[in-house]
Amino acid sequence: MKSTQTLNFVKLATFVVLVVGLSASAFASCGDTLTGMAAAAALRNPSHALMPGSILSGSKNEPDSGNWSVVGLWHLRFVVGDQTIQEAYQIWNQGGTEVHNPNVDPRTGNVCLGVWKTLGKHSYQLAHRVWIYDNQGNFGGTIHLSETIALGSKGQTHNGTFALDFYDPSGNFQFEVAGNVIAERISVD
Repeated sequence: MKSTQTLNFVKLATFVVLVVGLSASAFASCGDTLTGMAAAAALRNPSHALMPGSILSGSKNEPDSGNWSVVGLWHLRFVVGDQTIQEAYQIWNQGGTEVHNPNVDPRTGNVCLGVWKTLGKHSYQLAHRVWIYDNQGNFGGTIHLSETIALGSKGQTHNGTFALDFYDPSGNFQFEVAGNVIAERISVD
C-alpha cells in the first residue's frame, strides 16, 4: 500500500514538473486551470489528493420539505485538503445531463458537459469529461471527473466527493486527484 502511494506521488510530482516546465504551452480547455491547481494542491497535500474525501453532510435527518431536486443552477467549489482548486457554475438538467462552467479564461474553453443519475433518496452520481489541449492546439489527453453528492439544507446545498482521473492522449491512466465538492443552489429569490 505504501509503495503504491509513493508511486502515485511520484507520478503526480512528475506531472507537476511537466506542467510547470511547459507553462508556455499550458493546457487550454475546460480543465486548464483545474489541471494546474489540482496538481499544485496535490503536491502540497498528497495524502488528501490521492484518496477521496467523504460526503460532508447528507439529508438523512432532514424533513422532506424544500426543493429536493438536484435539477437547477449551482455555485460549487472543488476542495483538496483545505485548498479550493476550482469554483464553477453547474447546471443539472432534468434529462440527466449537466453543464459545467468553471472560472477559467473563456478563450481556453470554459464549458464542459456531463451526465448524471440518481443513486438514492437525495443522492446523485455525475460523470463528466474534459478534453485537454495545449496553446498550439495539440491534444494532451482527457480528464474524467466524477462526483458523488448528497443534497442537504432542504435541497439548497449539496456536497460529497469528486475524483479527477487524468489520461494521456493514448487513453492511458496517469493519476487521480480526489477531494470534496461543496455547492449552494442559485435561486431567483
